Amino acid sequence: MRDLTDFYLTELIKLRRTFALWLTVIGAAIIPLMLIITYIYNWEMFVPAAGVNPWSELFARAFNGIILFMPLYIILLIGLIFNIEYKANAWKHVLVLPVSKAIIFAGKYLLVLTMVFAFMALFVLFTFVAGEILGICKPGLNFGIHRPEVFTVLDFSIKVKTAVLAIISIHFWLGLKVRNLISALGVGLAGIALAVLMNGKGGYADFFPYAYSIMLLNYNSSPDHANPERFLLVSMAYFLVFSVLAFCQFQRSFKG
Repeated sequence: MRDLTDFYLTELIKLRRTFALWLTVIGAAIIPLMLIITYIYNWEMFVPAAGVNPWSELFARAFNGIILFMPLYIILLIGLIFNIEYKANAWKHVLVLPVSKAIIFAGKYLLVLTMVFAFMALFVLFTFVAGEILGICKPGLNFGIHRPEVFTVLDFSIKVKTAVLAIISIHFWLGLKVRNLISALGVGLAGIALAVLMNGKGGYADFFPYAYSIMLLNYNSSPDHANPERFLLVSMAYFLVFSVLAFCQFQRSFKG
C-alpha cells in the first residue's frame, strides 16, 4: 500500500507540469462561465415565477452541458496522460522503479479516476459560484433567497460518474494498445458522435458506452421521472471487463 501511495503521489506531482491539469480546471469552468454570460445578457428570460427555486434551472442547464462535454474531457485526459509517457519515451524510466507492474498500473488508473472526480467536483463548485455571482449581479433572479437542492446535485454527480466509468476503462485500455493520441481521439469522437445521433435512446443505446452520460439528459431526481437506469449497471460491467483487459495489455506491452 505504501508503494502504491508513493507512486500515485509522484504521478500527481508530475501532472502539475502538464496541460492535463489545466484541462481539468478550465474544462470544469467552461459551462458555468457560459451560463453566467447567458443569464446576464438575457436575465429577463430567466426571472423565476414566485416560489420557484432558480438554482434548479441553473443546475439543470449545467447538467445538460456537462453530460455532453465530460466524455470528451475523459478522452483528452487519458490521451494526454499516456502521450506524456510515449512522447518522452518515459515508460522505460517508470518501469525500472522498484515497484511491481501492478502498482504502476493501479497508480496510473487511480490518477485518471482522481482527475475525473476532481473535474466533476470543480464543475459543481463553479456552478455554485456562478449562481452566487448571478445573485449579486442580478438580484431579480432570486438566487440570493434560495439554496441549491443538495440531494439532486449529489445524486446526479454520482450517476454521471458511474455512467462514464465505461468510457474511462475503454480509453485506458486503448491508451495502452494504441500508442497514438490522434487514433484514440478519433475513436472517442466517433463514439460520441454516434451517441449523440442515438440521443441516448433505443435498445442498442443501453449497450453503447458512449451514450450513457447522454441518457442523463434533462435529469430529474423525482421518483415520478425515475428510470430503471440499467445502463449504470452495464457501465460498471464494462468498467470491470476493460480494466482487466487493460491490465493484461499492460503486462503484454511491457514484458521483462
